[in-house]
Amino acid sequence: MSKNLFWITAILMAAACAKGETREGLMGSALAYWRLGTDSPEAKWPLKQTGEIRGGETAVLKDGYFDAGRDLTVSGDAITVYLRARDPNGKWNYALFSKRGSHNIVTFNLFSVDLGGTPGPDIGFEIHTDRDFVMVSFPVSAIEAAAWHDFTGRYDGKSIELICDGRVMAKRAWKGGALTQNKEPVLIGAETDNGAVVRPFTGEMEEAAIWPRALDYWELALVMRKDTIMPDANYVEPYVSPIHYRPAAGRLADTIPFFWKGEYHIFYLRALAKVPWEHIVSTDLVHWKELPTALKPDGAPDGPDGLHMFTGSVMEHDGTFHIFYTGWNPENKEGREKIMHATSPDLIAWTKHPEHGFFANDDQYQNTDFRDPYVFWHEPDKAFWMIVCARDGKTGKPVQGRLVSKDLIRWEQVSPLLLDPPLGEGTPECPDLFKIGKTFYLLNSPCAGTTDMRHAEDILGPYRNPEPNTIDTPILYAAKRMFDGRRHILTGWIRDLGGERDGGGFEWGGDQSVPREVYAGPDGQLLFKPVPEAVAVFAKTLKELTDVPPGSLDVPDHYYLECEAELDEQAELRLVMREQTSGGGYALVLRPGKNEAAITGATFDYPRKIRFDVSRPIKVQAFIQGAIIECFINEAYAFSCRAYDFRSGKLGIQTDGGKAQIRRIAIRIP
Repeated sequence: MSKNLFWITAILMAAACAKGETREGLMGSALAYWRLGTDSPEAKWPLKQTGEIRGGETAVLKDGYFDAGRDLTVSGDAITVYLRARDPNGKWNYALFSKRGSHNIVTFNLFSVDLGGTPGPDIGFEIHTDRDFVMVSFPVSAIEAAAWHDFTGRYDGKSIELICDGRVMAKRAWKGGALTQNKEPVLIGAETDNGAVVRPFTGEMEEAAIWPRALDYWELALVMRKDTIMPDANYVEPYVSPIHYRPAAGRLADTIPFFWKGEYHIFYLRALAKVPWEHIVSTDLVHWKELPTALKPDGAPDGPDGLHMFTGSVMEHDGTFHIFYTGWNPENKEGREKIMHATSPDLIAWTKHPEHGFFANDDQYQNTDFRDPYVFWHEPDKAFWMIVCARDGKTGKPVQGRLVSKDLIRWEQVSPLLLDPPLGEGTPECPDLFKIGKTFYLLNSPCAGTTDMRHAEDILGPYRNPEPNTIDTPILYAAKRMFDGRRHILTGWIRDLGGERDGGGFEWGGDQSVPREVYAGPDGQLLFKPVPEAVAVFAKTLKELTDVPPGSLDVPDHYYLECEAELDEQAELRLVMREQTSGGGYALVLRPGKNEAAITGATFDYPRKIRFDVSRPIKVQAFIQGAIIECFINEAYAFSCRAYDFRSGKLGIQTDGGKAQIRRIAIRIP
């Protein structure tokens, strides 16, 4: 224990002693407290037992659980939940202590399950506030799996913590907000899922408690019978990237960029319980002003505007701005997805026109997947075209659907774009179609995978795949672009991962990516480089080195990197960002001989084919910002990843194989 921590603990202990606090008194002050091995006749909230439960000093459960009823709840912006339990088999794949009804209906949930990305099962704690859903977790491999454990989940309005046996195992800063309420029962040893009780516990339990406040560390030490609470050594204060916009509540999902009279407008879907279209604007692609919400779910509960306002496009015609969007609602008996229309005189105040909405006709396209309209004027036809994510009306195969209109109101559903090869199983979301020179380019995002590109000499196709055909790793999704009169600018979202872990599952939404200039490359490729406005943010040079040997460099936690290297075809270069002494970190790997590069971490590997010219120096740019890393090779190829597990570390320079010379390294900060 450090001297500072010793004195802090001593002061807290002295203060607690002066107040006469005891564990018995603290447990008695809880909103609800149960000794689970007894009948707890003094409990304020009596428990109903279900399944096989034997009492005594401990409660021994076999597919059993306790029910405290639906009326027990906690409101406000703080909570502490406590459970002492043991799984003699060390499996930890059960519900533990919850008031939740589904992933989206949660007040609190202490649970065990295999989340993936870690060896074996995990212990987790999640809450839902009026700002959003948040979870922290740790792998069971970090504790003795078959032993008794004291688990505490704690939320204080600023952060959420998961504590085990007197040690903070996971902590995450949070945006605050009051706990959301629901009518689900408080269950110990189970949880509800859409009305059904699931995942009953098998093992032993002794105590459980709920406080409608955040206990301090001394109180938690009393509860857990420890001298003190050891903080999470890996916790870092939240960092706000100067180049990655993210809303204060929810996540930034599909972006709909639109340029108008010197301003870059980004409409975007915000990941909330009911998804709206939000609106931000910038003159420099760095500093974003939040404007009023453009579209809100404000229709009948079973109508197209009753749930989610999904992706579409923005365009201008004869002084009026138009949004075409997807009204997505599975409660709509006419169809889940309906193309909808709204107009505005100023890009700010929008009027919906529900009378203009329409479904797929079930002839040309199936009335199932029919969304994400991208609308533009096609001069040769003297008509407006709409490109949509769709399924063929006869085969059900995914297609890039097409519609035409003379007036932006009445639309004819016509044959889709010709794709060679055809799409696989994923429906082509968020399409974007544009022309550079004599070549047409089609962007789409096949159903939660990557954002892909195709090219054609005719606007109808066939659209073929270049190599590579993906514009980044799967961490960038739903990328679309706008044209500012001299350059195409692309933006998308850097997806969040579950539990803020590198191995967590893909979430819907995250942070806006660094805006990228799009330009044409050889053989139908599109190439991408960060906009100079983003690079210019990092104006202070901390290091500028030449002829750098392999090794490790001290760097700040958040920075911008430039590297120039000369490699022959046999050489391999690894730039390891946030390099750990244990070997962890995030490596950008260049393999010129294979015309391949990759970005890798302990739980992921994202390789793809690119083109190298070893007769010229290779340039790398990388933005290492909080939990985001975006890399660019030769101002052409982007490689992005999440960086949750390691928030600091050195810059490792590793070479292998043939001749490699690092000519220049520059480290810059804002």
